[in-house]
Amino acid sequence: MKDKEFLNICYKALNRMITINELIEKLENIDKDCLDKVSIEKINNFILDVKKVDTDIPNVIDEYVKNKKEKIKNLIKKMEAIPKDEHNEDFINRELKSLKNSYEKEIDSVERWKKVVDLIFRNEYFNESYDSLSKEDLLVFITQYIQVPIPPSINQDEFDELVKIGIEKDEKEKLWRLAFNYQYKNMNLDNIVDYFIKVKDGYYLCELISAVGDVLDIDKIIDKIEDKELINEMINRKNVINYFVKDKHFDILESKLNA
Repeated sequence: MKDKEFLNICYKALNRMITINELIEKLENIDKDCLDKVSIEKINNFILDVKKVDTDIPNVIDEYVKNKKEKIKNLIKKMEAIPKDEHNEDFINRELKSLKNSYEKEIDSVERWKKVVDLIFRNEYFNESYDSLSKEDLLVFITQYIQVPIPPSINQDEFDELVKIGIEKDEKEKLWRLAFNYQYKNMNLDNIVDYFIKVKDGYYLCELISAVGDVLDIDKIIDKIEDKELINEMINRKNVINYFVKDKHFDILESKLNA
């Protein structure tokens, strides 16, 4: 397949994980030893295109940048307000350091980001690299992150193919992440739900409900559950799923448990 490193770097830029300047730096430092001359030339041409965006569109503090900074500042205040003790001090200090670094870090304006997104989607080498992914590679590619705002555009049939691969390989974490990435993409998630019920995995079923419960038919899910061990695990994890699974649903589960 084409270069995975290039694909992953561009994916980070699409999803605002890195800035334009970071994109340029990472692209310039790609390991080119395993690439042919044509691929290297295409990457270098893309770098020039990105550099032109960096030059032509100065970064400004727009509403997106202001709101992002404000959210980080509020998180810092909340973290600083937590009383420290011997159990949480190291964790709090690490989180504060990370948040403060994020606050100080440059954030691209919407105009700059959109221009780079357009460049990526129109780039021949990016599209070649993406099209060369096998279904197994695509599942790994999508689920490398818990959730991103811009996952690859796929239809229901393609989604179901990825679910099938995840089921065949018993990749529960990948199935959960796949559902989370396409939560609001009008995908039918029944096959993932049914699999977690079939293998009686209460942990991942509850994690799925807690993550994407607003797009699931909870009544339908409760109706399908019959295994008593699975019911017990769901009841024990009530605090994880009670935003979507209501008292009436737990009453039904209790009645099945006592049947």
